[in-house]
Order: sequence, then structure tokens, then C-alpha cells
Amino acid sequence: TVLSNKRFPWLSARRIELGMCPVNAIRVAYTGELGWELHHPVEMGRYLWDQLVEAGAKHGMKLVGARAQNWLRQEKSYRAFGTELGRDATPLEAGLPRFVDMSKDFRGKGAMVATGIRAMCVTLLIDGPSDTDPWGKEALLLNGEKIGRLTSGGWSVAFGKQIGMGYVRPDLAAVGTKLKVRMLLKEWDAEVVEDSPFDPANVRIRQDG
Repeated sequence: TVLSNKRFPWLSARRIELGMCPVNAIRVAYTGELGWELHHPVEMGRYLWDQLVEAGAKHGMKLVGARAQNWLRQEKSYRAFGTELGRDATPLEAGLPRFVDMSKDFRGKGAMVATGIRAMCVTLLIDGPSDTDPWGKEALLLNGEKIGRLTSGGWSVAFGKQIGMGYVRPDLAAVGTKLKVRMLLKEWDAEVVEDSPFDPANVRIRQDG
């Protein structure tokens, strides 16, 4: 199967075969790197896994866990269901207005408008402790007052410090806002940064495959 960037560009999908496994391959990744999602018959999962591991060995491919993937998706400010996305926040509060067409009617529109903007989802870089990383639910503070919370967190290899996503008061969501994160009974410096602080132009995702 030809997987070149020209024949299989970013955000495209097609039906392919990997070995003897039929796969719906989607050229997207949850890490900010060039990659694919492979949707396959459940009963062929082990077979496909073995095929990928064998083929990847010659290219130095290494296996990583979900925690590492979680760190990488935060560097791209990708929201996750169960953390940034859920019943606690509207799409507008989650920072996803491009997916909401307010010129049309839709179920829940009235409730969303009535709710307004109570908090905004932001990405933060954190100068935290050397022996632990945030996981989510840590308090965000300004002058000792709780003004929000982290929804997820981890270590950013790209920036060499902790990273997190969370919700803060709308008036504190501007890039450059200085806050504190409470971890290990101490308060650590944090700063609101632009969404997708790593590779904001998506050069790595779009690169020639």
C-alpha cells in the first residue's frame, strides 16, 4: 500500500490492506506527529499488531504507552473526552467555537446561549517540582484564590517542563497570564500559552510520508 503524502494527504481516509487485514486508515494522529488511525476488525487485532511490530522493527519503531500519548496531545492542545470535554463545559467554553454554527438551530443551543461563558479551556506551561507531574484536578490559583483547575497534565519533552490543560475564569484566559498550580502542598508558577504551543503550523503532521 502506498502511503506517500501525495497519495495519502493529511485528513484523508481510505480502505487499505495491511498484510491480510482490511483496515480503514485515517491520516490523523493524536500526538502532533505524522501518523494514522487504523480501524480494523476486532478479531484481527493481534494479527495486525504483530504485523506492525515486525515491519516497524527495521525502522527503529518503539512502543509507547498511553501516558506518553497524553503528554504529546497536550503539547498540541488536543482536548480529550472525560477531561477537557464532558458535561461540565459547553463547546464554546472548551475552546471549540469553529465547530459550532450559531446561524443554525440545533439541540441544546438555547441552553448553551443561556449558560454563557463561565470558564475557558487553556493550555499552561508549568515550572513544577522535579519529582512529579500534574495529572489533572490540581487547583489553579491567583493571589491565593482558586480560579480554576487542571483537567489533565504531564511532562512536555518539547519544552522541558510540565504542561497542563484546564479551565480558568474567562478574564484569566489570555495568553501570558501568570497563575499558580497547587501540587505537593506547594504553589508552582504556571503561564497560559497559545493553543497548540508545539508546532502550531502543523508542519510535522503534514510532512511528506
